[in-house]
Amino acid sequence: MKKKILTVGLILIFFLNLLCIISNAEERSIIQISKDKINLGEEFNLIIGNEKINIAAGTIWIYFDNEKLECLTKSDKINIVDNRIIYTWISEDGRNRNLENLLNLSFKSKKEGIASFTIIGEFYDENGNEKKINGQTAEINITKENELNSKEKTSKNIEKSNSVNLAEMRLNKEGIVPNFSPSITDYYMIVDEDTENLRVTAIPESDNAEIIISGNKNLKNGLNNITIIVKNGTNTKKYSINVTKTAQKEKANTNLETLAIENYELMPEYQENIIEYNLQINNTEEKLNILAIPENMKAKVEIRNNENLKYGENIIEIIVTAQNEITKRIYKINVYKRNEEEQKEYEENQQKIIEEAENKIEKIRNTNNGFVQGENEQEIREKNEKNKWENKLFMWIGTILSTITLIFVIVRIRRDKIN
Repeated sequence: MKKKILTVGLILIFFLNLLCIISNAEERSIIQISKDKINLGEEFNLIIGNEKINIAAGTIWIYFDNEKLECLTKSDKINIVDNRIIYTWISEDGRNRNLENLLNLSFKSKKEGIASFTIIGEFYDENGNEKKINGQTAEINITKENELNSKEKTSKNIEKSNSVNLAEMRLNKEGIVPNFSPSITDYYMIVDEDTENLRVTAIPESDNAEIIISGNKNLKNGLNNITIIVKNGTNTKKYSINVTKTAQKEKANTNLETLAIENYELMPEYQENIIEYNLQINNTEEKLNILAIPENMKAKVEIRNNENLKYGENIIEIIVTAQNEITKRIYKINVYKRNEEEQKEYEENQQKIIEEAENKIEKIRNTNNGFVQGENEQEIREKNEKNKWENKLFMWIGTILSTITLIFVIVRIRRDKIN
């Protein structure tokens, strides 16, 4: 009992401190390309925006490879100079707006190879608080059309004919986690006690493949396993759907309330219906500080393969066992650890991007190109100072709550000893 109380107290302290860190995090991904590979001469879109970022004004600089790419979008609102695009946006009423689909640019490829984009920016919210976007990047692969058609398409047709992947999988009931993907083989679902059978639709990628479905009829109370076997010649692949049949769904809850890595950001951001994530880490990391808190605090969480991380690919598993001790779910984090050479190159690129961003921002400031209308520099400084004090107050409150929690845990343990 004492260990449980202490564990809960320490988790709460860590969580409160993490909230302080998250509350001050400003940067989120805002860059997206409509395709990752195109033919020579083909068009595609570069989309800038993120619905979770709210600003009232800002300017972004988009650097692109103008030897391989041509920007087709023409507008008075954007300024194209050589290999960069400058775009300034101001909210009409001066209030915050989310950045979803802030800018959609059309490009055309004109030379084969890997073409890259780099985005930097400086944004302000309605209170004059600054939010920077530092050096976000994206790439697109440009291939000769003949090469793509003759080699890649032939290869893809061969792969498709020999494939043991499912092209589609669905059930007659909602609630399967995660959403279907041909590369994901393990799925999870909770159904009520009235469910006797589940109708499974499974369509293979290859017309040559055979589908065998079992375990979806006469479901029993507790854990059931539905298997979908895809056979194509001598090759097979198994998809599994772990179905818990119960009247007490909360006791079968294996959702994580929180999944976070200290000093790193998961890709994509954590969502309960996504069970696989990607992460790149520094070459000096041996172990990650992982915060995994279940929605049902009576569920158990076990973290595997988080020791002695090696250079290159690592797979960390987070296994959540529900309160009923039957239902389980496995979350995976694909961790790539940079080696010393890769780390050095990464740090040099980041420093270069930051320096370029700072130089561009300083140039804009020197030309008195303001971002917030109707406010002078003194007013903005005053608001920034006010915001700093508010942030400090929030951090002090978090620290005080953490201290109170720790004192409570210690007092409780001592009281138990006395009793």
